[in-house]
Amino acid sequence: MAAQSRFLWLLAAAALPSCQQAPQQQAAAPDASALAPLYVSTDCDTPTTPFCNSKVAPPQPLPPGWPAQTFVLSQTYPTAAPADKMPWLAFDPKTEPEQFIGAVLAYFYEGNVRPDVATSFDPKLNSVRGWYNAPWQDFGPNGREPIHGLTRERVSLPYELDPKNQKSSWNNYAVGFYNAPGGVTLGSIWADHGKPNYSSVSFPEGTVAGKLLFTTANEAEAPFLAGSPAWQAYVYQDVHNPTPKPTDPRAVTMVRLLQIDVAVKDKRAPLGWVFGTFVYGGGPPPGGKSGSGWTNVAPVGLMWGNDPPYRKQAALQETWLNPAVQMPHVGYQGRLDGPVDNPASSCMSCHSTAQMVSGDAKPPPMVPAVTGDPMWFRNIPSGQPFAPGGTSVDYSLQVWVGLNNFLKAQKLAQAPSPEARNSMVADLVRESARPPRDGGTHH
Repeated sequence: MAAQSRFLWLLAAAALPSCQQAPQQQAAAPDASALAPLYVSTDCDTPTTPFCNSKVAPPQPLPPGWPAQTFVLSQTYPTAAPADKMPWLAFDPKTEPEQFIGAVLAYFYEGNVRPDVATSFDPKLNSVRGWYNAPWQDFGPNGREPIHGLTRERVSLPYELDPKNQKSSWNNYAVGFYNAPGGVTLGSIWADHGKPNYSSVSFPEGTVAGKLLFTTANEAEAPFLAGSPAWQAYVYQDVHNPTPKPTDPRAVTMVRLLQIDVAVKDKRAPLGWVFGTFVYGGGPPPGGKSGSGWTNVAPVGLMWGNDPPYRKQAALQETWLNPAVQMPHVGYQGRLDGPVDNPASSCMSCHSTAQMVSGDAKPPPMVPAVTGDPMWFRNIPSGQPFAPGGTSVDYSLQVWVGLNNFLKAQKLAQAPSPEARNSMVADLVRESARPPRDGGTHH
């Protein structure tokens, strides 16, 4: 707590004019006092308090009298997972991929899908099984908004969603969940809120992670979104701006379900994990599905390996792509990716980078800087780090992002001077323009 008190004192000191600083330099420096609530808090995310739900609301409050629910982080992590069915085990992901991924989705939906779309996927309302959120996704200007806990994700560039109708860029937002086996691991990492233990992260068999991705795109530019479940979210008002500033205005905006990601820890898979992705409505023509609501989604595909030798000379061996879905892009060389994902990578390529580094070393980006870099398309077993000297966090980008956010906040709290802290804030603001799926380091 002493470090945080010192940090707040530094913020107050930074607001005072300095006679040793030229006026133009003062104007160029970020307003650390205004931005502080996005990066640090004294009533949550501390060693002795619960994790934060959202930090967006303090600098930009929700409209007065906001009547709807607000996001509450599901953080009562279990110490042991209760016995539970695992319906996907009835299917072999390699030979029955569509049945496998359908069983995982049904499991994710059970108790989470409600007649009221707005209260769907609220863990406290699920009477079937517990679902839990990874902490420290609230950090920074792309962190959790306060209505549904959505974080800002990669922007959909023109024609990435619909090759005929989409002429604009659209911002996307997401929220992720872990079932009880995954919740046990989250709880073990964060048992000490002020000193997370990531020395040996290993999610147990039967862990399921599910992620809902929503887009600000409208039906005019992505007609296949007609009938998609819609949430209200407190997001950047300019839904087309790919690089919003932390001080840009927010507004309660309707966002539509676009993509669902699932990941399953399954010992039958060569690397220990199976990844799958769905798209609402089956994507644009010539694919597509008729219907509406949560069930009107179609699998884009499933992958259980990264096809490291693949160079388009032969068919993919560790990826199944649904022939009924024709998205404008998937992953590199046809590997699996969802519509929001970066086409320079793949589901497993991105998640394989989830490792912690020591000292001032930079963590590997989620996507390769050079297209086709073979380092991103290796088969890395569960528990093995992406690069030498790192510590694996077992394919969990939510854990990776949260831990890195925590470490950045610690450095801010320990800044030796207001100038050093201002420089760090400026760096974080610059980094936040690129979400992790585009190579950024934090939400």
